[in-house]
Amino acid sequence: MKLQKALLSLLAVCLLSITVTLLTQAYWQEQYYRLQSKGNSSNSSEHLVEREVESAQMKCKSPAVNTQSITLFVRMAATLPKLRRRFYCVFLRLSVLFWPASLGKTVAVLDQENEEDHAFASTVLTHMKQHFPDRTFEVLYEPLPKDPTVLDFANPPKSPGYNRQLYSSFFIDLYTNDDIIAWMDADSGFVSPVTNESIFNGTKVRVLGYDCTLTIGWVQAWARTTEKALGLPFLADFMTYFPVYIYRDTFTHCREHILRRFNTSNFEEAFKKFYRREFISPVSVVLSYAWYFERERYDWNLKLCTDLTEYNKRFPSEHIISAEHVVETLLIPQTAFHAQHAQRVREIVYSSYCLSQEAAGNDAEKCSNRTASLI
Repeated sequence: MKLQKALLSLLAVCLLSITVTLLTQAYWQEQYYRLQSKGNSSNSSEHLVEREVESAQMKCKSPAVNTQSITLFVRMAATLPKLRRRFYCVFLRLSVLFWPASLGKTVAVLDQENEEDHAFASTVLTHMKQHFPDRTFEVLYEPLPKDPTVLDFANPPKSPGYNRQLYSSFFIDLYTNDDIIAWMDADSGFVSPVTNESIFNGTKVRVLGYDCTLTIGWVQAWARTTEKALGLPFLADFMTYFPVYIYRDTFTHCREHILRRFNTSNFEEAFKKFYRREFISPVSVVLSYAWYFERERYDWNLKLCTDLTEYNKRFPSEHIISAEHVVETLLIPQTAFHAQHAQRVREIVYSSYCLSQEAAGNDAEKCSNRTASLI
């Protein structure tokens, strides 16, 4: 009887929580985004957010589940058929397989001014409601910068459309109120199931990076641009292991640091001062910032091809890499890949799906002719 009463009490709490959340969610999200767009020091470009949301079923979570909320995030444009096809065939198809709905919602940010983006969003939201009603999928829209030369200027390293995504990367915190952002490139897709263990080491968010690509010209350019943006050396290449998990307020703090560095309240102005002639990796800028100012919040796993003593010569003495941050092998399996490597990982996707079904005790018809094995 005591157990039944306890279960009934827990059910009542869950129902009450759902009711209160449904009644207040719209109001507080409205207030949150309104406050974020008032042009303070962390959001000087008046980044207004327009939202289309397909809300999914809300569930009470077990107390054992990590209480930090997570958003799976992707920034894209839908103006070209190849971009829409890539979103469906790479990002969305694999995320519904390998990103558990219980981990958190998915947010896609599109271009505010393009009719194609709005039409595409309507289609995606309809499909999600029909086929994946247990998932929360949100579409939000980002306006163009007020200054057109932020994106379109003489001899740019990338096209204006690509530059827009780079610029947008510094404002990801404005598109969710969750604690953690799981940042996916628009051309990346999952190859294996995401678990709490692949995100956290204890209570700290895992960071995976390495220096082995620093012999490549564009990565060397990333390093130079990162130092221009932060006034501090580039830590490592973080463009390989997706999703990249970053605390939402780390984006805010990084943007504020850059504004202070360039003595301005306008991020468009600051962006033009560090991104003009050379390539940039925004994820490496943000995580390099985290290393210098928020190191203890993260679990650092750095694979170095350079001798540690030699590599540390580039850093201020108080920011050198310790042996505890260096790993011989990155022990956590890579859960996502860039689309250009699809041919090499296609078989991994199939095997990962069958292994996850086997682990869950499901008898998947598509795996009936396949021997699922970890060997």
